[in-house]
Amino acid sequence: MELYEYTELQSRLEAIAAFDDMSDDAMLQELVDQLRPYLRNVIGTTIGKGGEGKTTLATNLAYMLAEEQALRDAQGKSAKPVLYMELDANGDGRTDFGLDATVFNDHGKSLREAITNDKPLKVVKNVRPFLDTTISGRHCGDIAARITKLSDAHSLAAYLMLALLLAQISHLYRWIVLDFAPGDKAIQRTGVAAATHLVSPIHNTDNAAIRGLGAITRLIKTNRRLNPEVELAAIAFLGFRKVKGEPTTELTNVRDKIKKLLAESGMDPDLILDDYVRDARSIATLCRNHGKPAREFALAATGQLKDADGQLVPRPRDENGRYVDAEQTIKLADDYSQLARGVISRVRQRNAKLREMQMQGAS
Repeated sequence: MELYEYTELQSRLEAIAAFDDMSDDAMLQELVDQLRPYLRNVIGTTIGKGGEGKTTLATNLAYMLAEEQALRDAQGKSAKPVLYMELDANGDGRTDFGLDATVFNDHGKSLREAITNDKPLKVVKNVRPFLDTTISGRHCGDIAARITKLSDAHSLAAYLMLALLLAQISHLYRWIVLDFAPGDKAIQRTGVAAATHLVSPIHNTDNAAIRGLGAITRLIKTNRRLNPEVELAAIAFLGFRKVKGEPTTELTNVRDKIKKLLAESGMDPDLILDDYVRDARSIATLCRNHGKPAREFALAATGQLKDADGQLVPRPRDENGRYVDAEQTIKLADDYSQLARGVISRVRQRNAKLREMQMQGAS
């Protein structure tokens, strides 16, 4: 694990300097069109309300995607690392990877400066095999205000600052998982401008969760000038009971409700993934407390996880000092594995269509 700085980056501020409220649409479209082909490996996780498991989904997705690249490398196939980037002030993603108490934890200061002030992008390389991450935290709470201030001078182009940053490094990564907050519109616009594929988690069955999903669809529609390619690629259910491996009526009912909402919005009800993550709150809490995604935690619980020196990591214990239930950790990890496969399948299908449209437009 080491800190790496991307220093040779072209200025994002210079790229938006010529834009203001009087800039014509063609000028903005030209910049957007230049960016889009470089951002089709950017997967954004977001939802229109908090508490739906956005960061848990994002960190586990990033881990599973990195695990796939590590396996490809072991098989002698081409492989690239995965980048996880969280824009939230909470910094829960940092916690999920056990980075809180490390020397790398600057509470999001360098990430804030890279997005809003042309500073080098700092990433922690090899947080896990084939997984890099930026550090989030309280300083990320300033990103929205700074982007809004830039938009006063440079109009909509200010919301492309993150897209301009990621477009310069995207070729170095197989996937970039972008985790951005549901609360602030400036952050949402910035995230939507950078991502090509959105994944939204649903954790609760109340109407607020459904309204949150509706907020995402509106966000997509109202920011077409910033990103004509972004779409909701998948909806993932987290924390619902399984009885003998099958969903209960609680999940089937909320699925039907959301399918109706999607149909009324002119969207595909099949956005909802068949696979979902079971209710395993105590295990999920232990995963975060131990700074390990579900798959890694399962390896530790079954006595298979090794440290950097090749030594077996002690099996984790719960708050009462008992060994964690290994069988339950395996089931949770398998759920995330299946979910990740479903997400990437949707993303690859969308990318194939985007490439086909691009070729048709060029012919």
